[in-house]
Amino acid sequence: MKKTVLYTALIGTLLSVTQANAVEFDGFLSAGLAVSDDDNLTYLNGITNDVSFDNDSKFGLQITADVSENMQGVAQILASGNDQNYNLDAQWAYLDYKMSDNFSLRMGKVKEPVFLISDYFEVGYAYPWIRPPQEVYLNNPINTIVGMQGFLTTDIGGFSLNFLPYLGTNTDDVPGTNGAAQFNAENFYGGAIQLLSPAFTIQASYLKTDVSTSGLLPTAFTIGVNGLTTIEYSNVASQGTAKLASFGMSWDIANFVGYAEYVTRDIQPDTTFAGAPMDFLFPDQDAWYVTLGYRIGKFLPHVTSAHVESTPAGTTAAGANQGATQDSVTLGLRYELNDSAALKVEYEQVTIDDTIPGNFGLLQPDPTQAGAIPKDLAVISVAVDVIF
Repeated sequence: MKKTVLYTALIGTLLSVTQANAVEFDGFLSAGLAVSDDDNLTYLNGITNDVSFDNDSKFGLQITADVSENMQGVAQILASGNDQNYNLDAQWAYLDYKMSDNFSLRMGKVKEPVFLISDYFEVGYAYPWIRPPQEVYLNNPINTIVGMQGFLTTDIGGFSLNFLPYLGTNTDDVPGTNGAAQFNAENFYGGAIQLLSPAFTIQASYLKTDVSTSGLLPTAFTIGVNGLTTIEYSNVASQGTAKLASFGMSWDIANFVGYAEYVTRDIQPDTTFAGAPMDFLFPDQDAWYVTLGYRIGKFLPHVTSAHVESTPAGTTAAGANQGATQDSVTLGLRYELNDSAALKVEYEQVTIDDTIPGNFGLLQPDPTQAGAIPKDLAVISVAVDVIF
């Protein structure tokens, strides 16, 4: 979108330290609701057949403080509805040291540029969707590191060419375990190359890290003759090396808006658990999405096709698939309420590959509920996104 450069500047791409005030506050807010048509399973982080306001509601505040003429402190605080009832979390907290007109160094807790919209992932107003395509973004949990990141930029024929190397460590909860399992990433390093213009953005990135996991994880799924799903949990301790590469681009040309992104993840296990390699937790995976839209005045109708596939499907010793394999098609409409707020409505149709034993896609099974895994799932979402 044509405002992407503005959004990026708003939430962290600080190429200039000339500000009128020593301390600057910027914020964003999303208020949304979602409901699915299945009464047995939870989709993503909490979408069920009861109307929920938690999954897509959040509040964020960025604080930028001048330390000196060429140094700033930057912090971004986020409160999300699906994070234990709006617990505050420091998404960013780093020192930005501008060493020259073309190079700056960030030190502290930084968000590495793994994906196309990593810099403004939390800012719903910055993109057309209510939530970015989860096939790509939900299944890759590492999005921040404690370490350092460089930012080198140069102009080439009217385009900006950026190079962002980084290294550090990360400790976080494994998604979908409610804090019961954790992973640690060490020797974490990578980089991204970006080519930007007012009409398009192209990015390629790569990372490598040593990963270890511990805690309670589901290791077996059993669906009885009565349709009751039973989940068995076990303590896990495993380690391996993870590699992730991605390529993405976005454009806004003559009212045609588009996004496309592909990501591939490769896990090399060092140890095994219950006879299965580490990829039972983080399996090898490929995912992609394509979004096409056309702006008509204040309206932006758009359609997104997305896919995620575990290749091969990660399995436990009990034979339960631990990867996600699914497709989705989302029809969406964005309406500009004013220069700082947008109303969004979406209908998402999810198709689960039921030919893979134990594959839930991005659904979360509830062992207290009866019923087989659905092959199709429909989700309706409405949200208002604001920046201020």
